[in-house]
Amino acid sequence: MLGLPQTQAQAAAAPTKGPSFSFHDFLSIINPLQHLPVVSTLYRAITGDKIGTPEKIAGDALYGGLLGAVASIADAAFEAITGKDVGDTVLAMFTGKQDGAPVAVAANTPAPAASAPAAPNASFQALSDALSSKGVDSTLSQRALAAYQKSMILPMMQTSPVLAAAQ
Repeated sequence: MLGLPQTQAQAAAAPTKGPSFSFHDFLSIINPLQHLPVVSTLYRAITGDKIGTPEKIAGDALYGGLLGAVASIADAAFEAITGKDVGDTVLAMFTGKQDGAPVAVAANTPAPAASAPAAPNASFQALSDALSSKGVDSTLSQRALAAYQKSMILPMMQTSPVLAAAQ
């Protein structure tokens, strides 16, 4: 390149990088596991697979029609505002994971240890501290703590023959 300075020659020779559509994007559009409610969130959490916004909208419109497209656009807007889509936000509420790392799923989870009754007390105290730090009304806080404590005791009563007999 005779008359061009080195920087302009390099800029002219460099290919422009714009949005490109790959075969992986096509597979993301037609893969129903990427577009079914709840299933798509679990699929992406377990596999660590990502899907772009245009592919998500196109696939949701393919499988959900107009309602799917509208819901997908609303979900994309929610993700643009919060940084997570609705499914990831709900999944984080259940798993406690705030990052986008894949969720480990164990095939055989061991039964709880014999010292399981100690865990509700620690969880109860943590919940109590969290409610008070957030400024929750004391009456509402006490009702929530009582409901939580009751929900932790009921499963133990159903599985323990000694506690079930005492009932």
